[in-house]
Amino acid sequence: MPEIGNNTLKADIDLVDETFDISQSESYHLSIQTEPCRLSFCVFNTVINKYVVLRNYPLFITDPHILTGECKAIFENDHLLGLKYKSSSHLWISPRSTLVPGQLFDFGNVDSYLAFNHECVVDEQTLCHYVKSADLYAVFSCPETLISLFGSYHPNIRFFHQTAPIIESATGRSSGQRKMAVFFYSCYLDIVVAENKNLLFYNTFRINAPEDSAYYLAGVANMFEINLLSTKLLYAGNTKQMPPEIAILKNYVDRIIEFEPPNAVTYSHYIQEPLRKSFINLFNLYGCES
Repeated sequence: MPEIGNNTLKADIDLVDETFDISQSESYHLSIQTEPCRLSFCVFNTVINKYVVLRNYPLFITDPHILTGECKAIFENDHLLGLKYKSSSHLWISPRSTLVPGQLFDFGNVDSYLAFNHECVVDEQTLCHYVKSADLYAVFSCPETLISLFGSYHPNIRFFHQTAPIIESATGRSSGQRKMAVFFYSCYLDIVVAENKNLLFYNTFRINAPEDSAYYLAGVANMFEINLLSTKLLYAGNTKQMPPEIAILKNYVDRIIEFEPPNAVTYSHYIQEPLRKSFINLFNLYGCES
């Protein structure tokens, strides 16, 4: 079996429903999620509204600019990624993004928007997408080689940043009182504050130790005068086991509740609830696409 970096090319999660039919792939939607530590993808049967495939490849690399070679090896050896699909989308997980209100957005200024908050990175292309629920644009950058690779297999693929499913999910669940949500990744977290389906705050924070999560959460809560002892905190990310960050937060937050996956779809019986929550942004991506 070919190797990727120092790892054998092998999915640690490989779930394919019995109803999955290769000959019917052009009625399916493909969602791919990429970050330096893994490449994941799921397949959604748009006819019966059911997720029928979930695969995850651990990568264990630190430089996102060598990620393309890793992904290329996966694409060359995973026949499901090479099928023709009705539609496809890619979710890029990265702390390099900025948000621009819809009324102020100008497509000709996307590079300037990103440069206002982040240094320019050579060989990265600036992309953007609209977040309907918050009437804003997410501007982000992605390695050009990665964009080219995905486009060579799926010419009509659409690119999204993690802000899309995060904000859509958080604002959709924020009716009533002010709510906070936190999403954990390998070395950073996203915090969202929403109220009455309106986005009040979104930002990404790098974490070097589990205690950092409590520090950033407390700072945001103080900014918006949120009492953590009486506020429901929603979280998602690594939910197979309780992350140490959440264990620490339990000392300061009264109610910590895992994000629920979308209710409008069904899942293969192989894709159990812990995985649905762990990959909630990947599963929510199709809603952003449609």
